[in-house]
Amino acid sequence: MYTTLTRETVSEYVLGLERCREILGEGGELTVSEIGDGNLNYVYRIQRSDDASRSVILKQSVPYLRMAGESWPLNKNRMLIEIKALEAYNKITPDFVPDIYYSDEEMCVLIMQDLGEVKVLRYSMIEGDTFSGLGGDIGCFLAKSLFSTSYLGMQSVERRELMQDFMLNDDLCKLTEEFIFTFPFIDHESNYQNREMNEYALKLFRNDREYLESVLHYKELFLSKTDALIHGDLHTGSLMAASDQTYVIDTEFAFFGPFGFDVGKIIANFLMSYTSHFYREGGAEFQVWVLKEIQSIWNVFEKEFLRQWNDSQGSALIYQNSLDADHLAVFKQNFMKRIFEDAIGFCACSLARRTIGIAGVADIRDIEDLAIRAKLEIMNIDLSHQLMRNRKNMTSIDELVSALEEFYANKTLEI
Repeated sequence: MYTTLTRETVSEYVLGLERCREILGEGGELTVSEIGDGNLNYVYRIQRSDDASRSVILKQSVPYLRMAGESWPLNKNRMLIEIKALEAYNKITPDFVPDIYYSDEEMCVLIMQDLGEVKVLRYSMIEGDTFSGLGGDIGCFLAKSLFSTSYLGMQSVERRELMQDFMLNDDLCKLTEEFIFTFPFIDHESNYQNREMNEYALKLFRNDREYLESVLHYKELFLSKTDALIHGDLHTGSLMAASDQTYVIDTEFAFFGPFGFDVGKIIANFLMSYTSHFYREGGAEFQVWVLKEIQSIWNVFEKEFLRQWNDSQGSALIYQNSLDADHLAVFKQNFMKRIFEDAIGFCACSLARRTIGIAGVADIRDIEDLAIRAKLEIMNIDLSHQLMRNRKNMTSIDELVSALEEFYANKTLEI
């Protein structure tokens, strides 16, 4: 029977599981601490008081949107999606995800590897920390996970069987539809309130029919495209990083969606970090690093995606030798250009959503000075607007980075 675990009951639950007893071993008392951002779920670290290396992470979903309270119901069975997605990623990209120790579908509980001193990327980037190879790791994860579960990397029957596992992630897909593609662009009660920014954004968006129609285009893609298994919520808060390792976590939003969604969403979060460092201490040096990592995300993604495609011996989409080499090369080139354009469009939507919507980014929303915060938020709104309007004119990552450098060139917090 389902019950919500608490800090007082977690230890007893964990010690009732043989696999967890093996990992935690004998020793001092168990200490329980709540970790994570608390937006959706409860996440606990359970460890021996005399040996921090003996620990596990327990995650449990509750039947409501935690950051909004019990007045916003949400199917707790979303944890089943997270379990299935993490199992799939452990097969496809085991180096980039934590190990699963135990799952309990009735209790909506997942127990997994504690990544130890590896930190949530968002908070490291807030501090101005940089990581060598980070963008490459993200690009590699995206290429392998997306290609391997797409109609390019799988045959039709086995792919449709995998899709069945993710067909019913309806509540979280609906959250995305509303919070990314709808509520930020209207005067909705769930939107975050910073008067100067809200007034600016509403005026800008309501007066630009082309921008709003572009948002609807990307909402349509999100609703209708089933290219591959996507993470669905890939941002700097769902990544953990150390000097030599990158991990992807929080997979409960996973479903079959458009190739460009995850790519655009993570780039948007890197850009919001860039914007925040007009105020935060990383400054220009950190901002240069951010743009280099964005380049690496795309360059490694494109290279690895095409490498897998070149090695593929036929798929649901392309029967072996159905196109000659020259025609196939052109097809692949145009295919990657479409993903890139879509990534820019989804990036633009995510910039607006994380600035106006209910769940912003700590990079900016944790800044106490409302005037400074509003200037940074308006910068993000302008960037969203510019990227959406000019996405068709940027056909390579170098062109995108040049456009970003030009956009940011004269930006300042000075009045």
